[in-house]
Amino acid sequence: NHSPEPCISQVYFYHDSRYEHTCSKGHKTTTALQQQRFEVLFEIGAHAILDGYYRESVSSFTSSLERFYEFAIRVLLDSASCPDTLVQDCWKQVSSQSERQLGAFIFLWAATFRTIPKLLPPKEVELRNEVIHKGRIPAKDRAIKYGEAVLEVLRTHIVAIQTQFPNEVRRAILSHLSGSQTTSDKGKAVATLGMKTIVTLMVFEPSHHSRSLNEHLDDLDVRRRELL
Repeated sequence: NHSPEPCISQVYFYHDSRYEHTCSKGHKTTTALQQQRFEVLFEIGAHAILDGYYRESVSSFTSSLERFYEFAIRVLLDSASCPDTLVQDCWKQVSSQSERQLGAFIFLWAATFRTIPKLLPPKEVELRNEVIHKGRIPAKDRAIKYGEAVLEVLRTHIVAIQTQFPNEVRRAILSHLSGSQTTSDKGKAVATLGMKTIVTLMVFEPSHHSRSLNEHLDDLDVRRRELL
């Protein structure tokens, strides 16, 4: 007996985490990616480094960090039994102001964990501002160093949140998946997919969270070559 050949499709990252695709064999699928936006954005930054787009990598790493602040704020407010409608209304007041979001994150983290959260070093903040606001194009090693700093901030907080608030993290993921569905999905099978990313809520092994960005880039490069 021969098992059927796998039907493989290659798609690009989408903003809404929803993927509708028809493969070469005519199979139509709808899949919702469970990764949060900050996980996907960091992965995009890593791809940008491998492709030689170092300014774009810094921009994506920055967006990843900002979207993590949003995720953490929502998880911490959920842990305080704050109604979702109130969270949504409050977020509207700061949704277009990244500095206010950072301030909200700092104080919520301090109130929850009784410590100041880990933040980007001043030199990395300076690079970010020069890249985002002044059009600076960093060299590869500088972009990797910035990504390493962002990675360190992210995984420090991710491990703490995973450990302290697993139920709240799970609810945030389910809410994210629910938000990617549309009314046209009624009566239709929608698959969910989780992928192992550099910045991830899916992996708890310390070995993954202790690897350098360069090590992750080497692995990502191998996986990309396997798909060619």
